[in-house]
Amino acid sequence: MKAKKLFALLLCAIMVLSIVGCKKADDVKETDSPTGVTDEDDTKTDDKKDDKKDTAPVVEVKEASIDFEDGLYDFVALYTAPVNADAAELSITDFNGSKALKVTNMTGKVPYVAIDISSLVGDKITEVRSITMDIGTEHPDGKFYATSGNIIAYSGEKRTESKDPWSVYLDTRNPNTARAILDEKDGELFVAEYQNMIIVTLDTDNGASEGAGSANFYIDNIRILDASDNVIKADSSVAFAEPPGFSEVDRTNLIPVKNEVEIWSGDSGAAWAQGTGMTTLAQGGTFDPALITEDSVFTIYYQSEGDMWLVLQSWEDGAPFGWQRVADQGASIKNPSGTIAQVTYNQLVEYCNTEDFVTYLSMIQCESDMDWSVSSVTIGQRSGIVELKNEVEIWTNDSGDAWAQGTGMTTIAQGGTFDPALIQPGCVINIDYKSEGNMWLVLQSWEDGAPFGWQRVADQGNSLIDGSTCQITYDQLVEYCNTDDFVTYLSMIQCESDMPWEVYRVSIGYPAGIVPVVKEVEIPEFAGDSGDAWAQGTGVQSLSEGGTFDPALIQPGCIFTIDYASDGMMWVVMQSWKDGSPYGWQRVADQGVAADNGKRAQITYDQLVEYCKTDDFVSTLSQLQCESDMPWEVYKFTIGYPVD
Repeated sequence: MKAKKLFALLLCAIMVLSIVGCKKADDVKETDSPTGVTDEDDTKTDDKKDDKKDTAPVVEVKEASIDFEDGLYDFVALYTAPVNADAAELSITDFNGSKALKVTNMTGKVPYVAIDISSLVGDKITEVRSITMDIGTEHPDGKFYATSGNIIAYSGEKRTESKDPWSVYLDTRNPNTARAILDEKDGELFVAEYQNMIIVTLDTDNGASEGAGSANFYIDNIRILDASDNVIKADSSVAFAEPPGFSEVDRTNLIPVKNEVEIWSGDSGAAWAQGTGMTTLAQGGTFDPALITEDSVFTIYYQSEGDMWLVLQSWEDGAPFGWQRVADQGASIKNPSGTIAQVTYNQLVEYCNTEDFVTYLSMIQCESDMDWSVSSVTIGQRSGIVELKNEVEIWTNDSGDAWAQGTGMTTIAQGGTFDPALIQPGCVINIDYKSEGNMWLVLQSWEDGAPFGWQRVADQGNSLIDGSTCQITYDQLVEYCNTDDFVTYLSMIQCESDMPWEVYRVSIGYPAGIVPVVKEVEIPEFAGDSGDAWAQGTGVQSLSEGGTFDPALIQPGCIFTIDYASDGMMWVVMQSWKDGSPYGWQRVADQGVAADNGKRAQITYDQLVEYCKTDDFVSTLSQLQCESDMPWEVYKFTIGYPVD
């Protein structure tokens, strides 16, 4: 798998995935329109009052910061990282007597439209106190249906999320004016040089619910206002300045899954409070627990400063569980950004004492030990995709129709550039691709006496795929082609699919051995540690030497995980200054022995014992350091445990 830059991973925690989440119920802001949209919304009147804020329509301001009359909108970008994000199209068109930004829904999911306020107003960013805009909607059948969504602001140095709802609930008020307010007391003020921005979403669509198709919506007359509601001028010629992690989904430390199916979305709760969740078919809900199989993984896209897990309930007589937290208190799998959590089938069985979820499960919910919001909960299957190291690129930019092979690559023996000697035991051929179908390889031999001639390999679902990556193992190549002598026989290698396809990159690598870990404890002294080639860093000394590290954290089964930057390999150096210790100064898992994908290295407890010849780290360890054979820097060092 392609490695992500860890710098982007760390900052991705700032730019959260779960952007449709909300605050605690008592903190939700209200605007000039109802926030809940139902079939009854058309009967609502405009005279509702709000004790907290004036709910009267925003007074029309002749001047706007952005009116789109110049046709410019490079300061707008789609945010597509959330699993429920729509691949919407943006354009400028006529609407309601003027030019407006049109957001065309393409797949029936949620459009996330990001507007770069920082670039638009420049050094005036600290003066922004509210933002209004006119939002209008339309449906394919030409009829009016109520819609609603949110304006989410990302404020301050950490781009903290806050939300204001909008709705278009009456045909006579289409478009309607929405307002997002930056409350100073809640820490929502924008600051300079931190790419503060807003994202507009359309979350609830009555038309789609009634079969009328998904709504397109329009944004016009954006007014960026100061504390006195004066319009702040904006430069519409600027381009969207993408924050770190904006386009990336941080899937570090996660189990690769395929065939994700969304179970529910848009949930939230206070610390230690469960969300709305989903009830099963047997209880009149929509979730079928038969979807839970032995290779199932629940994936939760969330925002919280705490841990995230599931709560399962059974209301059936004789059930082996009633109300049960699953993978709580650090046992769920999480990415370093703290935006995605996973719970495995084995954890469900372990905590609930049953494999018979179809019979017993009544409700499934989310929970955290801190305030939380969830944009989506999905269930999928393990794809079997593994992270690779030592990748060698073979070819790029290939494509074909259904059941058609691509250009591929011919071997050196046939006048091409591909050396089949790269195909060695244990290797994996990795294909980064786009297709609605399966992906596999076609191998050809034009040599006399070859055990294969034209051969599909791992076709019809036998390759490992997750929808964007396909992997085919060395053993599969041998199995389908009846030979491990590829150097002698292989003439051409190609890609193929049962649907039109495009391949971005084909490479050969080896499994990195990186595994997901849980119950991680960070050793903070390593953050920012660095050194030259073959030089150890500052590291950390143990408690017995007057330092801060407790070697009792090193327990059977644990794994050291090191997130780092280096062109070389990464390992640890263990030192003992104790009389009679079986080691003094000892490299552990050096020279490529540690599991490593070039950005993350892992060293097991068994390797520590093997190299240091002891499992008594409590009494022997004096200092723990990092080292590499090239200049290096460590971003994060944790001790955790692998999850099955």
